[in-house]
Amino acid sequence: VRYRALTEAVVSTQSTGCIDSVGKEGLHLHVSKQPKAGTPADRMLRAFQEAASLLYPNTTLQTVPKKVNLGNPMFAWHHEIFTVKRLSAGTLSNFPSHTTPGRLNSFDQKVDDGVLLKNTHIIAEAIGRYVSEVSDESVAILQDHMVPSKELLARTVQYLASTERSATLLKRESSVISFLDQMLNKFISEVIVTDFKASKRDPEFQFYDQSEVKLFAYNVKPAVFDLFLAVAVFAYLGAVYLCVKAIPHVLTAIYQSKKLKSS
Repeated sequence: VRYRALTEAVVSTQSTGCIDSVGKEGLHLHVSKQPKAGTPADRMLRAFQEAASLLYPNTTLQTVPKKVNLGNPMFAWHHEIFTVKRLSAGTLSNFPSHTTPGRLNSFDQKVDDGVLLKNTHIIAEAIGRYVSEVSDESVAILQDHMVPSKELLARTVQYLASTERSATLLKRESSVISFLDQMLNKFISEVIVTDFKASKRDPEFQFYDQSEVKLFAYNVKPAVFDLFLAVAVFAYLGAVYLCVKAIPHVLTAIYQSKKLKSS
């Protein structure tokens, strides 16, 4: 029931914001196309721009439009999953492009706690302005006590970086899920943990059951050895073939020599 209710809530949302990477300098709002004036996507964009200019005037937020490549089985950004379903969405990231080498790295990268705090503050303020429909750039929605501290973010990042986060280990009873659930419940009135399953018809992701596997490495001979072995085999077969063909001639020669001796 909760999953169904959550799915209906996602479908009925005005606009969906996805967060990709916000631990470094630079904020880019990736969208499938430039939003039209007055649309929910345009309101979301203006909320982020107003929040950035109000809280940190030196921070600029750029919009990066990119069409969805339906021929590619992998989505470039998270919001494209909603875009193909005709839902307004965008992805906020410090990467200017989905092909940036740093984004393709699957290992943990160093996060600047100060930049993470700044970007988190901007995101929270933008969401508050969007929900409250506030457009006055001189008024801040969030008070100082409502902004998470730098120490809290630093401890959270440290915990997540030192804990296994493999998709196969993220069950309901895992320590990471419990930690996030408890932490969010301190600041949010309603937190729902939902199990998502990949579509059997068109799966958007795939999880593997085994978290630990054995890697087998074999020391094989180079290709030159195979070529040398093939030449040796062909030479041996050729020698055998010539010997077999020469047997009748040898027998004939032996017979004639015996015949000459007897005469």
